[in-house]
Amino acid sequence: MSGRKHNLPLDALIFDMDGVLVDVSASYRQAIIQTVNRFFDTGLALDYDGEPVSLLDAEDVDALKLAGGFNNDWDLTRAFIIYFLEMLPPLPMPTFPLRRHVAAILAYLQVARGGHLPVTMNLLRQNKDIPRLARRVQAAGGGLPAIERVLTQRNRHLIETGDNLLKGNLIQRIFQELYLGATLFEKVYGEKAVIAQTEGFIHNETLLIAPDVLATLAAELQLGIATGRPRLEAEYTLDRLGVSDFFQSLVTHDDIVAAGAEGKPAPWSLLEAARRLHPTPARSAYVGDTPDDIRAAKAASQTVPFLAIGVLAAAADKTALQRHFEAAGADIILSHPNRLPDILFRSA
Repeated sequence: MSGRKHNLPLDALIFDMDGVLVDVSASYRQAIIQTVNRFFDTGLALDYDGEPVSLLDAEDVDALKLAGGFNNDWDLTRAFIIYFLEMLPPLPMPTFPLRRHVAAILAYLQVARGGHLPVTMNLLRQNKDIPRLARRVQAAGGGLPAIERVLTQRNRHLIETGDNLLKGNLIQRIFQELYLGATLFEKVYGEKAVIAQTEGFIHNETLLIAPDVLATLAAELQLGIATGRPRLEAEYTLDRLGVSDFFQSLVTHDDIVAAGAEGKPAPWSLLEAARRLHPTPARSAYVGDTPDDIRAAKAASQTVPFLAIGVLAAAADKTALQRHFEAAGADIILSHPNRLPDILFRSA
């Protein structure tokens, strides 16, 4: 310990990774945007009317994420694809049996598409209204369950469900190939990438919080992480960025699934990250970048003392995020995670 005086009675800080420790604006966010594009321009072979366009912008991703219930970026990507599928005319269901590998699924989509569609990528982009979708989803409770309530089942047969991206989950397959890149995808899944032959968006990730800030925090408090990332992706990025040693606990998507628990805004991952610290902290805080992070911390505080700290740094619309943080009951709102020592400590 450095002898700094604490402004708040805390023993531990638990961090979200994305948008707090790591800048993912050029990785996960781009993986969402490009997966949606690939599903429609490669999978369904929709044409462009002039210059190629992206169906989504960063602001669209943030808007739907703020609706709540999308701690998992695979779910968020699926929600966008369901939305755009509803904007297409009804497409027939192919009569041949579907084989669950990528080439067969792509062929299935091509047959379902049939001949010329009177819809282009540019028209889909022009007709979208993501802010309206986000409002409807938020009013319906957030997440994929809300998507099911507010959207129809039109063209839903074009989406293969299930958790196994090697056997039918095309959305997750495209996402992981784009995010990990061809080399890392093959290393992780033991199968060659089919859709993306690029390096992978994961290599675009940079630290959002400064290493010296982490060093200052680690000298005073126990540090842990509760993230919705798969463990391999979390460990790979923490190691590559050289900050793994600052953290004494790491709870990931894999742990949530193994425990049969729910992801954020449920509090399990936060409480588990704190429980794995030694000694177990009496008072903790969670630092996150979404309203669901704040809700998770408030829920955790019903079990043990937990403060909710919101960070605005990664948001495309910081004013909107601040309003959502306030509505969710954030105890502290910071412009950037580098301000944590200024809020938590003072010189002895």
